[in-house]
Amino acid sequence: MTFTQKLTNCKNLLLLTGALMMFVAVSCAPKYDPKPAPTRALPELTTGIATFKGDAIDNFYLNFTSLGNVAIEEYGIVYAFLPDTTAVDLVIGGAYPTAKFTEAPKLGANSKTFNIGLQAGTHTLSYRAYAKVAGGEVRYASNRVNKTF
Repeated sequence: MTFTQKLTNCKNLLLLTGALMMFVAVSCAPKYDPKPAPTRALPELTTGIATFKGDAIDNFYLNFTSLGNVAIEEYGIVYAFLPDTTAVDLVIGGAYPTAKFTEAPKLGANSKTFNIGLQAGTHTLSYRAYAKVAGGEVRYASNRVNKTF
């Protein structure tokens, strides 16, 4: 075998080896997934009408119209006893107390008995539902309820 033939065989072997390595690299590369990441859906809820027993709030109600796909860490009612019907910013972690529900949230109506006494010198109870999700974000009900007594 002549030197030229040996050189040609080496070139062919190198080309074949390069093509084989390229084939292996392409077949091992991660595949493109055309599906987008799931959308973060937060819970949606509305405030229900509280029931009273004598001079106390007996039950608070709220309604989940959607539980979303993010874990709900806490939910309940934020409320304020007020001297009149003045609107206040009902948010958790502020000046107003919360009535936290302890059962796992479920789609539809949720209620809990609290027996919270009405405060002397006040004439209005203002309240709305909330849900705190994983990551700390808080969703509030689209409606609030004001009850004059």
